[in-house]
Amino acid sequence: MGSPPPAAIAVSVALALFALLAPPLIDGVERKIRASIHSRIGPPVTQTWLDLLKLLSKEIKLPRGAELAAFTTALGAAIAALLGVLLSLFASMNLLSVPFVVTVLVLVVSVHALSLATGCASFNPFASIGSFRRVVLSVVNEVGLVLSVALALFSRGVGGAKGWALLGVSTAMMLVAVFASSGRLPYDLHEAEPEIASGTLIELSGPLLALEMYSHLVERWALAALPIYVSVLPLISNPILNAAAMAIGSTVLWCCFATTSALLGRSRVDLAVKSLGTIYTLSTIAWVGLWIA
Repeated sequence: MGSPPPAAIAVSVALALFALLAPPLIDGVERKIRASIHSRIGPPVTQTWLDLLKLLSKEIKLPRGAELAAFTTALGAAIAALLGVLLSLFASMNLLSVPFVVTVLVLVVSVHALSLATGCASFNPFASIGSFRRVVLSVVNEVGLVLSVALALFSRGVGGAKGWALLGVSTAMMLVAVFASSGRLPYDLHEAEPEIASGTLIELSGPLLALEMYSHLVERWALAALPIYVSVLPLISNPILNAAAMAIGSTVLWCCFATTSALLGRSRVDLAVKSLGTIYTLSTIAWVGLWIA
């Protein structure tokens, strides 16, 4: 197999930079969307980047017993950045196979696990409670995420109208899974985001809080890009079109998630888990029914 042409490498690098630099800007767009829905003006689109840079300029303050949080936060940010870069490279070079998808899913789960470890590192009761709520949700949701991706990959091998129907069901299931995985309302159970007064981030401040927020934003971009990568890119073979589809599709999907989240309220833990379990069970039954038919 020969080396990729220079144009493909340039497109891959451009998409990787987009994955690392654009998420805070897209988050600024999301804040504008929420403000518009709530009849407010909202902050400028660059406000999230300004917040991150301001936090990075602060002194690191850690309470006693939270030293492990510094390591898990830094490692989580590094893995999130790696996730964004690898997904960009896989997508722009049209590398879609089971090993590549498994790599992406392992990195997503790793970022979640490190975020949970950060919340529990200080033994603060508020952080621990928020982390345990997230564990309960993740156990159900990440099973649904992995299952939906597997069904989508399997659907690609089925031709005709039946294949499109199977891909549609699995992609719809994947959209629910990535929405819940991104921690938006009504599944924002672990953190009171507007005030950061309790939950998993209570012990973080300054640069560590900036790294945790940045890793969460890059992970959100990767989750929004995952359905594009799995369900849309197999239909495209041009590197430039692949990169454009990833950048535009992930941004549009992020904004759709933002609009949906702004219209909903926070759910109870038991209701959130029950609703996700019901959605994934019914979706799987529908997929199997279509496959058998």
